[in-house]
Amino acid sequence: MPATGDKRRGRRPALDPNDRRRLAARIAKMVLVDRLEQKEILQQLTKSEPGLAHIDASTVSRLYRFALDTGIVRVHIDENAPFKPPRIDSLERELVAAYELQSAIVADTTGHEEALESSLADDRLHQALGQLCADYLDTIVRQNEIVALSSGRAVFYACESLFNKHIFDKRNVRGVKVVSMNGNIAAEVWSMESPDARRAMDADISGAWLAKAFPDAELIRLSLPVAVKSHDMINDWLSNGPGRWINPDVWAEKTGTSPVAAISADDEVYVPTLALVGIGGVRAQSGHRFIVGLHEPMLGNLQPELGQLIELIEKISGNGSGSRVVSCAVGDLCNRLFITLAARKNLPAPILSELDALVKAINERLLSITFEQLYMVPKVVVVAGGATKIEAIQSVLEWQAMGWKQPIVHDLCTDRETAVRLLEAKRNSSRRS
Repeated sequence: MPATGDKRRGRRPALDPNDRRRLAARIAKMVLVDRLEQKEILQQLTKSEPGLAHIDASTVSRLYRFALDTGIVRVHIDENAPFKPPRIDSLERELVAAYELQSAIVADTTGHEEALESSLADDRLHQALGQLCADYLDTIVRQNEIVALSSGRAVFYACESLFNKHIFDKRNVRGVKVVSMNGNIAAEVWSMESPDARRAMDADISGAWLAKAFPDAELIRLSLPVAVKSHDMINDWLSNGPGRWINPDVWAEKTGTSPVAAISADDEVYVPTLALVGIGGVRAQSGHRFIVGLHEPMLGNLQPELGQLIELIEKISGNGSGSRVVSCAVGDLCNRLFITLAARKNLPAPILSELDALVKAINERLLSITFEQLYMVPKVVVVAGGATKIEAIQSVLEWQAMGWKQPIVHDLCTDRETAVRLLEAKRNSSRRS
């Protein structure tokens, strides 16, 4: 008969109270901030602290509950936080008919320039669009889908929203691959909680959120900078490693549009079957990623042309003085710049020529897919809105006037005000023709 003072065989050592609070706080951060699952939490704990090898899933759950019950985790409720707005069916039907889209999602929320004077209001608009776009993505992503993403706030929020929707119930769609379509900038979304609460919105980051919404999705990080110092360096960056995923020559060979077939059939690079992209308006007083990240080291390779471009755009827009000729002279799609239709029609020839030279000098150094590559993607979903982007969005939708060979956008997710102004612009152009 064993002695009463003997320890029970296999009993786990009790945690010191201070260690317990520290560990509970760490687990709470992994759950609420890093969005890790129990299996991932256990792996990180045992890897970083071998002394915690005895920790199991039930202990993780108890410590997380301890963090909630003892005030380690404090809940902040913001009644002004963005909510998922309803959709406006009538505007969606009109947009589909006017611009020959396959589908349209129109959020019943404002995109007025007056309402977007603060970065917070603008960011909440992007969050609202992201929530509706996530619902739409949830209905169209299929088995073995190859999903490609661009940078941008609306894309970031769409991916985050889809992850949140399936955080405890992953959508049972398997074989999904998620890949970026452009290099990283390290620009950030506007702070929502405090000046220190900022999050990167690069395509690699958005892809990480989207991949976690599916049970076995493969994330292909490009880990490329947004641009290189010279056009001659582009091929070097895209010839090896993950950069081959956005190599235009590889895409052409994979789709059979290249006369030269130098890639083996079992090559692990594939042309995306679905692309989620944003459209930006490069305006001097805006939250565009090139403006926000102007002084980031990753944008240094675009200087001095980028700085000159922004100065010229500020001059064109009148710097808010009422002498504005064009609201948005330059837009971007997957970080690749284009001159808007409004600028082409209204700017004097010398200014237009100077603008065109700067745009070309920047584009030829970008590590990003080309407009021609988007022709090869069967389904391109654009999520973009706000008064500052209307001329850029309209330009992409008016693909023939832009000189593109075929439509780039198939589906559009935008806000009510943007939809109304796009329809007005379409009616006005029809009258003039």
